[in-house]
Amino acid sequence: MKALIITWYFPPVNTIGAIRLGKFARFLVERGHDIGVVAGSRWGWPETLSLGVPLERVAYATPIDVNAVPHWVQRRLKRSDTASEILPSQEPADRSASQTRKTMLRRLRELYVFATNIPDSQIGWLPAANAASVRMCRGWRPDVVFASGPPFTAFLAARHISRRLGVPWIAELRDRWADDPYWDVPRWRHIVDEWLERRTLSTTRGLVTVTEPWAEFYRRKYRQPVATIYNGFDPRDFEQPELDAPPSMNSRLVIGYAGGIYPGRRDPTPLFQALRTLGETGEQLRVIFCGTNPAHVFPLAEQAGVRHLVDVRPAVPYRQSLEFQRQSDVLLLMQWNDPREQGNCPGKFFEYLGSLRPVLVLGLEDGVPATILRERSAGFCSNEPNLIAAQLRLWLREKQEFGRVRALPAAAREGLSRDIQFAHLESFLCEIVRSP
Repeated sequence: MKALIITWYFPPVNTIGAIRLGKFARFLVERGHDIGVVAGSRWGWPETLSLGVPLERVAYATPIDVNAVPHWVQRRLKRSDTASEILPSQEPADRSASQTRKTMLRRLRELYVFATNIPDSQIGWLPAANAASVRMCRGWRPDVVFASGPPFTAFLAARHISRRLGVPWIAELRDRWADDPYWDVPRWRHIVDEWLERRTLSTTRGLVTVTEPWAEFYRRKYRQPVATIYNGFDPRDFEQPELDAPPSMNSRLVIGYAGGIYPGRRDPTPLFQALRTLGETGEQLRVIFCGTNPAHVFPLAEQAGVRHLVDVRPAVPYRQSLEFQRQSDVLLLMQWNDPREQGNCPGKFFEYLGSLRPVLVLGLEDGVPATILRERSAGFCSNEPNLIAAQLRLWLREKQEFGRVRALPAAAREGLSRDIQFAHLESFLCEIVRSP
């Protein structure tokens, strides 16, 4: 099979989307398939991932920054706000006029973004992605085009090259598009997104998404074949035998979290309240956030009175992040406690399971991660501080008795490796290629 992959995120940039697409491309190459990749560049994230596929088969297309002006406005507003804090000597009337101008600029900036970032802020990548796709396919005709989003600009590029070559294309929705509850937009913009999504995805021959609730949703919406492909974990990232798990990084019980969070939606407050409930016992625990914005953590910890039990560390390369997870006693996963979160399952959850560390899930208690966790006896899920505190006592007792919380049984991650998941995706693509 010859497959053209179009994705904004791809190694070496270190994001969960790039990890998924990079490992899938490597899987296809190792299985003997002929691939080409069109990816973005200038991502603004650390570029620490290994490529895993021949460099000559990857075209990095440079985007146009369509938000250069609003970015400039935002920087000016920040400098203005800082200056006002340092020199608060303006007359009341002047301060009022200044605040009015700032409000107007913010509203104009917001309107510009909503009106031009369609379908997303990477729309300036589309001309370069189209051109790179055409160059990639000179003398080489793929059997299928596979595009992954977000950003969903990749879908517009895939539709363009698919129509130009007369080959089928598949859209992978790692997250929702018009139906994403995290995307707060005016009503008119939601109508535009819904129209563009239907216009684009109706031209695919099949869809891929990451959980069964989302797959069922898109089957009803588009009446097309939809494959559920979990993010999974790569066994090669966890080659050390489970019985030889590295020692815990701390004499205290360490609860680790890797990555960023969505303020106001994915909230560690129930855990912080549980730590406060533990009283002096809580002094024997530490919660360590790795690669998280401190402003999203420390104020909540201070509000709960447990700031001294919480640490935030800078982002690290992917391999170091996996080692951080393995050395934690318990791993924290936060979900939005809202029915609209149903079907969301972050990629880090499968890395957690791959590390065979117990998982503490906060948020939607009947969501996909919580359901998998209960089915596999892989940890604990609750939003009630007293119940969380009781579970922390059990883990702490185990830590004191054995030196660390024991690893999960290997069955907890059985069937969730990336190779198994990618084999399902490979079969789905081949079936599309063979179908009339």
